[in-house]
Amino acid sequence: MTAKTSLADQLAANGGPKAVQHPFATGQRYADNELDYLREALEQNTLFYGFGNMVKRACAKMCEYTGRPHVVACSSGTAAVHLGLIACGIGPGDEVITTPNTDSGTVIGIIEEGAVPVFCDPDFHLQPTAEAIEARISAHTRAVVVVHLAGYPAPMDEIVELCSARGIGIVEDCAQSWGTKLHGRLVGTFGTAGCYSTNDFKHISTGDGGFVALDDESLYRRVSNYSDKHYDRLFDLTQRQAHHAVNYRMSELQGAVALAQLEKVDRITARHHEMREALLTGVGDVPGTSFVSPVPGGYSTYWWTVIWIDEQKFTESRDRIVELMQAEGVPASSYGNYDLIGKPLFQTRVVRDWLDDERRHYPFTQPDGRAYHYSYDQTPRHARMLRTGIMIGINTFYSDRDVRAIAAGVRKVLDAVAR
Repeated sequence: MTAKTSLADQLAANGGPKAVQHPFATGQRYADNELDYLREALEQNTLFYGFGNMVKRACAKMCEYTGRPHVVACSSGTAAVHLGLIACGIGPGDEVITTPNTDSGTVIGIIEEGAVPVFCDPDFHLQPTAEAIEARISAHTRAVVVVHLAGYPAPMDEIVELCSARGIGIVEDCAQSWGTKLHGRLVGTFGTAGCYSTNDFKHISTGDGGFVALDDESLYRRVSNYSDKHYDRLFDLTQRQAHHAVNYRMSELQGAVALAQLEKVDRITARHHEMREALLTGVGDVPGTSFVSPVPGGYSTYWWTVIWIDEQKFTESRDRIVELMQAEGVPASSYGNYDLIGKPLFQTRVVRDWLDDERRHYPFTQPDGRAYHYSYDQTPRHARMLRTGIMIGINTFYSDRDVRAIAAGVRKVLDAVAR
């Protein structure tokens, strides 16, 4: 029996022992001041943010966290990105550049305002580069949405320099990047607006919710009013109902939980960083593979991570390698098959059906004759990422033992299928 055959025989899929032989550790997400603050919220005898204090306190905490002077609370991360786009002044016919490896929440606000998403190619840090953005800029470009995907920072210095020189607004989608930094500075503090999510699938959670962090006071008023049907209730009422707006308000219950979650966000994100570094060390150097890394100067908080593979260096396909890892108990998935991230947005029904529906081509067909079509040819690096990426999940409550077992399972499979 050869050494290679012996390694293959040891795989769990072939009857060998699993690498992860114990249940993953769990924990209580709301185990600190959440109940105390919820009780305070209820004792106010109002759950409306305009009359209560919990949302205001959460916003003040976010100002402290980000270092930005103004924060607007809202109902979701999708709402936050939409409000960030309002801060940038987008409107019908404008183009907004973003990357395709994100959730539809990144583009919903673009389409709702009658603007058009234009996709640039991410690099193997999962992020857009200034060069990729510049290649997609046109006379109609009004804003860029930079998605700091999975807790990996984008090269914001170069992007800010590019966009500032052209008067293009920048929305930072920080939904998965709580605690992520570039050169020691939190993401969400570089652009026009930093947009955060607190839904259940983020580092901190209020069930659903979001925040928009801003520097400019006039933009703060614009965004605050747009989130609250333009009631101007936090100001002098002179702009009351002066413009159309939506209802993206956060309730006092969400604000109470947000306040408690923000008290421990640094501890949570530091743990995510620590776990991925331990995973990287545990897997070690495997020829034909590389973990996605942060850009130079980046500090990542790893909501999940990715291993890129060179399929020519392995006897099995990427998808089969994922199946083998799953059999070992590793929380792995094929990057291209992950519903919320892997599939590019132009392949999802939210865009594809809209383009195919003869009744509603707008905004993808503009009155001036512009028409938009999307394909993998526009983002070849992302197309390659969809073929070669293996996602490894990271859970806040994983123990050191869990991380070691996951790393052992990843390494076990890769060694067994290496050519």
